[in-house]
Amino acid sequence: RFSHKPIWRDLMANTAWWAVLFLLVIPLAILVGTLVVRTHTTYYLLTGPPGSTEAHLGPRIAQVLNTPTKLERFLHLNIVPDFVAKESCGSQDSIYYVNAGAAHLAFVEDGLPLHFERPPSCTLSVGELIPKKIHESIRIRALMPLYKSPLHVVARKSLGWTDLRDIRPHAKAYLGPAGGATEVLTQLVLDHDGIIIDRQGADLDYHQAAGKLTAGEIDVGFFIVALNAEIMQRLLQSNDLQFLSIGHAPALKMLYPYLDAVSIPAAIYKSMARELTTIGTRTLLATSSDLSEYEVYEIATKLSEQMHDLIKGVPFNVTKVTDTDPQRDLYYPLHEGALSFYSHDPPFFLDPHMLAGIGTYLSVLFAGSTILSQV
Repeated sequence: RFSHKPIWRDLMANTAWWAVLFLLVIPLAILVGTLVVRTHTTYYLLTGPPGSTEAHLGPRIAQVLNTPTKLERFLHLNIVPDFVAKESCGSQDSIYYVNAGAAHLAFVEDGLPLHFERPPSCTLSVGELIPKKIHESIRIRALMPLYKSPLHVVARKSLGWTDLRDIRPHAKAYLGPAGGATEVLTQLVLDHDGIIIDRQGADLDYHQAAGKLTAGEIDVGFFIVALNAEIMQRLLQSNDLQFLSIGHAPALKMLYPYLDAVSIPAAIYKSMARELTTIGTRTLLATSSDLSEYEVYEIATKLSEQMHDLIKGVPFNVTKVTDTDPQRDLYYPLHEGALSFYSHDPPFFLDPHMLAGIGTYLSVLFAGSTILSQV
């Protein structure tokens, strides 16, 4: 019946109408839908527990990313997504939520497992993040190395310990909050030395644990933070606490290559009278494979322009070297956008996947037009 209607015959025969529909109206509708999704999507930057270096840097990095560029101000459009900095329990927690599609940027320690079967028993702050897909794939990718984070081991002076191997069995120990990198790496070291401890404060952040250490409720605490971090300065203000060295750090580096043997000079902390040797990790900014190559490239470009001011007070800064390939020193794979940034090869805004999609779309239109014309 429709085929005998004059208006239907006119529409079927009107080539210009079909060209406008498929080449202008439909692509424009897809573009508008994409912009609406971008505007109504909350992008999260997961940092770390309160008191950590990452929790201090996270809001400042989010502020840099959310500052519009000249092009964005001209277009009234955010080319780089706006991010909300949100505290997490640590690297395990952040990796889980990035892989689950609930977060897009995160501070993590290089070398940790890329995949966790279940969310860590974290109770701090990320409960309202709703994963989209649970472990369908590993989305975590490295974006930019930031600095080295030594493992600070703080114990009560009255115990008479000077090295990690002096820790007595079943000592009350703080290993950071559940879901953080501190518990993973510390347990690795303790198991290597056969030291059995009684873990305390798995639900405490760094500030809360520092209070219990100062009060004498905990014997020894482990903290993976940047050198000269504020939380360490606060702890060493107490005359009852001191650092423990890890004398066999070079051996641990040999066994676990993603760790580093780090020497802390005596002058770094005022109350530290001798140089200490410990292990350290590489703290990096990670991203999700859900972000496109162009988005990650723009994020890296924005951060590189301000990173010196953001972390200029953090020792072991590794962001100054932008002409080298960080993939050689990292265990996590770099995102394609990060590879483009470090190779100084900006991606074309029409990436290969989009070009292939456009080619397929036009091929289908041509085939359909030919069939309709013949019919």
